[in-house]
Amino acid sequence: MSDKESPDSLDNSLNGEFPLQEKDDGELNMSVGSSVSDSETEKKVRTESPSSPRIPPAFMVAASPPKFLSFEQLMEAASGVKNMALAHEIAVNSDFKLESFQPPDDSIEKKVKDTVRRAFWDAFQAKLDEDPPDFSHALVLIEEVKDNIMMLLLPQHVRFRAQICEVLDVDLIRQKLENDAFDIYYYSNYIIGVMEKLCAPVRDDQVAKLKTIKEVVPLFKEIFEVMDLMKMDMANFTIQQIRPYCQQQSVEYERKKFQDFLKSQQEVGIDGLEFTKAWLKRSHDKITDVNAVEEAMSLPLATPAAIVNEAYIELLDWNEKNVIPETLVMDHARISEQMESAHRLALISSVLMITYSTVGVSISGVQALKEKLKSEICTLLEGVPESDLPKVMGNVGEQVNKTVNEFLSSHGFSARDEAQQRLLVGQITEMSSKDNRVYKLLFKRLLDFLRQIISSQHKEPLKVPPGFSAVERELSQLCGRFLRLISYNRSVFGSFYTDIINTLLQKHMADLSPR
Repeated sequence: MSDKESPDSLDNSLNGEFPLQEKDDGELNMSVGSSVSDSETEKKVRTESPSSPRIPPAFMVAASPPKFLSFEQLMEAASGVKNMALAHEIAVNSDFKLESFQPPDDSIEKKVKDTVRRAFWDAFQAKLDEDPPDFSHALVLIEEVKDNIMMLLLPQHVRFRAQICEVLDVDLIRQKLENDAFDIYYYSNYIIGVMEKLCAPVRDDQVAKLKTIKEVVPLFKEIFEVMDLMKMDMANFTIQQIRPYCQQQSVEYERKKFQDFLKSQQEVGIDGLEFTKAWLKRSHDKITDVNAVEEAMSLPLATPAAIVNEAYIELLDWNEKNVIPETLVMDHARISEQMESAHRLALISSVLMITYSTVGVSISGVQALKEKLKSEICTLLEGVPESDLPKVMGNVGEQVNKTVNEFLSSHGFSARDEAQQRLLVGQITEMSSKDNRVYKLLFKRLLDFLRQIISSQHKEPLKVPPGFSAVERELSQLCGRFLRLISYNRSVFGSFYTDIINTLLQKHMADLSPR
């Protein structure tokens, strides 16, 4: 990589522009004796998720003797993390965009902001109401509008930039004010004309509306509001344009920033990979546990790649008592969303399986009914947190029972007795527990399916696991999102994982060796 395209260059453009490239899983299958360089095993400051358990105080206590970071070092580390997080989000989230911050209506910040703005515009209006009108405030506003317009211009707008600088020349406008030759509407109309040429199509109506405003203060207030929207549009357009470049460079960029971050933690005696090591050790122990007879047939051999894959699978059945690994902090929200999707697909499939097995052959193989039931179940479960499932699953059972009765009646089947209907509703209501045997079976099938997908290359499409045919499309989407997430994560942090796993395997082999 040339110096021009090095990861360092990302910090010098838009405060960090960011990248993507993937490496073979072969890196994880390095020999047990291999290791990464010392620079790749340095430590990282952890970011605790709001939903993560509180980290023990000892986590933040440096080893004796204590060492301290200067304020400049802290600020530099914080800036590096912010850039790394922004780079990561741009690279992995195709829907990422900036949005203007609006403080809550009842916040002090909102009240102060509104008060200051109102005071400014009131002062401007008071100056205009003088006889003769005082336009000194207008000069300040025009200068600020000019600066905002300059931010919207592209490098190729050379002549346009020169024309704007000529018309909105502050010194010339000041001379006009001093000689009573200033026409505020001439400048406001010119500014609106420039905005028409620069705005995105979505802002056309808002810019056109400016021409209908005749009062000076409301006009300039609206000009600034539309200008703020145009600046946000330009920022998001810039992100869209640089995303391919970010994706090309982000792996190296994030790895370098992560190493810098680990180094800052090592300097104060903090193990920046503590929770990552614990996460990988759980996966290692699970695979190497010879007593795990029940799962022995489905678990792979203890290779570095297999251990990492098993650790990734754990993310979809995460125990909230565990702290998220440092290498996955920036993807915590995505992981939580995908875990919720996995559990929800297993729940929907469980309800459908119970329904078809309980009602019997009268509805067997009827795809239209299955689609209708799936739609109704999804609607009832939409936005329902896991804690509220016990309350909602009873309603799901009643709705499923009602839909089945309507189908049987419309197709000439005899009605089921009350005992059969209560049995179906009761079985569906019990699905709110993750310990339900049917739910546990289907969720295990889902995890086995994902384990199979990420563990090897496939020349032919894999078959959807039994019981998931109704949610095949949603399962495919989940698999795609999950694969993208772990592939990128493996590309950035695979070398750290390899070193940690090699240490675990070396220790395991030493424990097994005869003494």
